[in-house]
Amino acid sequence: MEPRGRLLSDRYELQALLASGGMGRVWRARDTVLQRPVAVKVLRSEFTGDAAFLRRFRAEAQHTALLTHPNIASVFDYGELDEDGERLAYLVMELVEGESLATLLARERRLDVPTTLGIVRSCAAALAAAHAAGVVHRDVKPGNVLLGGDGVVKITDFGIAWSASSVPLTQTGQVIGTAHYLSPEQAQGAKAGAASDVYALGAVAYECLAGRRAFDGESSVQIAVMQIRDEPDPLPADLPESVRRLVRRAMAKDPAERFPNGAALLAAVDDVIAGRPGAAPAAARTAVMPLPPAGITGATTSVASRARATPRRTAVRVLLGALAALMVHATVLALSWGSRQVPADGATSEETAEPGISVVAEDYLDRPVAEVQAELIGRGLRVELVPAETADVLAGQVTGIDPVGEVAPGGVVTVTYAVPPVVVPPPVVVPPPVEQPVERGQDEQRDDDGDPDEDSGKDGNGRGNGDGGNGRGNGDERDDDDDD
Repeated sequence: MEPRGRLLSDRYELQALLASGGMGRVWRARDTVLQRPVAVKVLRSEFTGDAAFLRRFRAEAQHTALLTHPNIASVFDYGELDEDGERLAYLVMELVEGESLATLLARERRLDVPTTLGIVRSCAAALAAAHAAGVVHRDVKPGNVLLGGDGVVKITDFGIAWSASSVPLTQTGQVIGTAHYLSPEQAQGAKAGAASDVYALGAVAYECLAGRRAFDGESSVQIAVMQIRDEPDPLPADLPESVRRLVRRAMAKDPAERFPNGAALLAAVDDVIAGRPGAAPAAARTAVMPLPPAGITGATTSVASRARATPRRTAVRVLLGALAALMVHATVLALSWGSRQVPADGATSEETAEPGISVVAEDYLDRPVAEVQAELIGRGLRVELVPAETADVLAGQVTGIDPVGEVAPGGVVTVTYAVPPVVVPPPVVVPPPVEQPVERGQDEQRDDDGDPDEDSGKDGNGRGNGDGGNGRGNGDERDDDDDD
């Protein structure tokens, strides 16, 4: 297709094949103009004739180029060209020196809790930035998580991402993504959202901690059915309960019961790392899952056990479930009624129903702005970013937070961050020429038209050196064609 050593657009020299996927191949390459190593993703030639695939590939360049975050692999360039009778489309990206999480898991099988939480935290921070920009990745998986040799984790391949505010590029019902990390709503052909990325990252975390995938089967269809209707086996009992609870909520079947976006997941991971209890998950809702359609093998254990249950046992379970639901409903009503009572100080329920969010400036100053933005959004606040020119603080670090103290949920917090000052060079002042006075009676060399001869060598102000009159050289002068 694109052999080693080929030069794309007279600039990018393909050197070694790094990876091959469903849409194309990724090459290690060299930018011959900027003299730096890069990664070049070349779309498969059999797809370049398909307008839908080509639009999707262009969208990867457009969407990812808008995302600037330490945990997102940067996009440098995009191009399309015709060479040797074939249509090529390519994407030039930041080259991450290291390995993918898929390679690490193939070698180590299971990762410890600190390593897993570090990887999940970095990925959640990247997704928080993408979701804030309205971009959904839609294909989070170990192969798209790159582990740099410097310890930095980066998400790559937004090739099937699309802006949540734009018209989808795929046809309705078309399933895109890897089945092992596909959210239930994607498996059903529904529109993917930020919570879909949360589910996929939860499945990645499960695989890191358990040493196996949450669901596996003989075909993608079978795995997709399991994503919709089955629950994964419990994580190993030797893991902290807070970690298992984090993964369970991230992989909830109902998107409304998951962390809603990358920012919320990032905040939850920080809570686990810091040993804080974190936010309580949404109230569980009773759902009746349909039986698997005929002809599909690999029905889940939970569905099979329900099918074997006797009608009487099923009726008892339904009755107990209904009683439990009634008790929860009654408790909620009691709490709700209590919250409506007027306190002794005369405050109304509206004034006491929703406590403010504490914002402490010291918690955010001198931190990366993208990280602070994601954390504040995850806490339920809106963020307005304001750049401030300064040479005293590293670029991108937060320099100010306003307001501080108790902020109402959904309130706007202004985050000021440092940007390098723009150095404006002083204007170059060119002094006006000084005219020398001419004394009367001075013997001047003149041309035929009466003007002073510009080539005169008198007093050394001609093109010669003064001694040579109006000649160009005396042996020390350069020839006409000699460059300075």
